[in-house]
Amino acid sequence: MRRTRVLHITPSVRMLGARRSLLTLVKEIAGTRYEPLVLVPSRGALTDQLDRRRLPYRVLKLPPWRKGTAWLQMLPRLHALRRLCREEKIGLIHCNEIYPNPHAVVATARGSLVGESFGALLSCRRFSSPTLPIVTHMRLSVTERMVRNYLLAEASRIVAVSHGAAHDFDPFPWKESKVRVVYNGVDFEEFELALARRKFIRASLGYQESDFVIGQVGLLMPRKRPWFLIEAAPRLRERIPNLRILFVGETSPGHEGYLGELEHLARDRGVSDIIRFLPFQDWIADVFAALDLHVLLSNDEGFGRVVVEAAAVRIPTVASNVGGIPELIRHGETGYLLGGDRAADDNAFRACLDQFVAAVEELARNTELRARMGAAAYEYAKRQFSPEVYAHQMMRVFDEAIEEFEASLPPW
Repeated sequence: MRRTRVLHITPSVRMLGARRSLLTLVKEIAGTRYEPLVLVPSRGALTDQLDRRRLPYRVLKLPPWRKGTAWLQMLPRLHALRRLCREEKIGLIHCNEIYPNPHAVVATARGSLVGESFGALLSCRRFSSPTLPIVTHMRLSVTERMVRNYLLAEASRIVAVSHGAAHDFDPFPWKESKVRVVYNGVDFEEFELALARRKFIRASLGYQESDFVIGQVGLLMPRKRPWFLIEAAPRLRERIPNLRILFVGETSPGHEGYLGELEHLARDRGVSDIIRFLPFQDWIADVFAALDLHVLLSNDEGFGRVVVEAAAVRIPTVASNVGGIPELIRHGETGYLLGGDRAADDNAFRACLDQFVAAVEELARNTELRARMGAAAYEYAKRQFSPEVYAHQMMRVFDEAIEEFEASLPPW
C-alpha cells in the first residue's frame, strides 16, 4: 500500500473546536494510507493529547501573514517549513485553518522564497508551480478580501465545514472545482464514557440532581452572543426555580475585557448567583455530560461543533439559525432553531427572546420531550458526524488533491 505523509499545520494548540476536529482526524487516519504529522506553533493542550496517543508532531511557529512586524521572522520560518517538508518526505499539506495557507503556498513554490514571499504579499498569488498539493480547511466565514489575502485560490482543495460556510466562495469561478464540504467528526466514545459519570460530574461542579443546567460552551466573545442568555435569565428563573447557567470558555484575543462585561451584566440583571463562568476544560466531554440543555446563539458559525458534542451526550440544543447550524439541528426534532432569515442580525435576534424563553421552559418542564429530542439528536449526529465518516471523506479530498497535482507534473 502506498503511504503518503501529511503535514497538518495548526496555528494554535488551544483545544477549541478546530483542534478537537484535527485530533479526531489524525487519530482516525493514523495507520491508513495517510500518515499524519502535526505541525504546532508551541507545546500545549493539543500536544499533550498527541503525546497521550503517541501521534507525532513538530514545533515551528509561523508568524502572522498579514502583520508587517512579523516579516523579520518570516523568511527564516518559511525556509524552515520548506526544509521540514523535504526532510520529513511530506506528500501533502493540510492547513487546519486558513491562516497558515499562505505560508504553505510560498514554502512549497518552486521559486525563491524571497521572490515568492514578496510576490504573494503584493499580488496575492503564487508565481511558480507548486511542489506539493495543499488542502486547506475553512472553518469560519471568510470575505472576498480574506480569500485573496490568504491565497486560498492557490490551495489544491478547500474544505468547508458546512454548505452554509461554502456559500462564502460563491463569487469565485473556481468554487466548483476546489471547494468540498466535509462535516467535522466527533469522537462519541469519550462523550459516552462521560455520560456514564454524569452524577459524579454534576456533584463535582456543585449541581444537585434537581437543578436544570443550561450550558454555553465556547469562546466568550460578542459573536457568540452570551449576553442573550444572560438577558433571558431573569425570565427563565421565574419559570424554572432550580435554574443554573454555565458558561465554559475564555475570552478571545481582542476581547480580553468581555468576561468582566458579562459578569457586570449578570449582576445588573440580578442573576449572578445562578450563573457560573469556567475557563476551558481539558475534558470537555465532562462539561457536556453535566448539562440538561445546550445553547448556541452565535451570529455567525461555520459549523457549530458543540451542537454535535451536546448530541453525543443526548442533550438537545436551542440555537440561532445561522451558518452551518441548520445543517446540524432538525428543528422540533433534535432541538430548536431561532431567528429565521434574520438570525445573524443582533438587533433582530433580540426579538426572539420570547420564543427562546418559551422553548427553554418547555424543555425544562417536559422531561419526556427533552429525552426524546436528546435521543434523536444522538442518532442523527452518530450517523452524520462520526469519526469514521469524517476521516473517509477527508481522505477522499486528499486523494483528489494528490491525483490532480500528479496529473499536472511534466512527464519527465
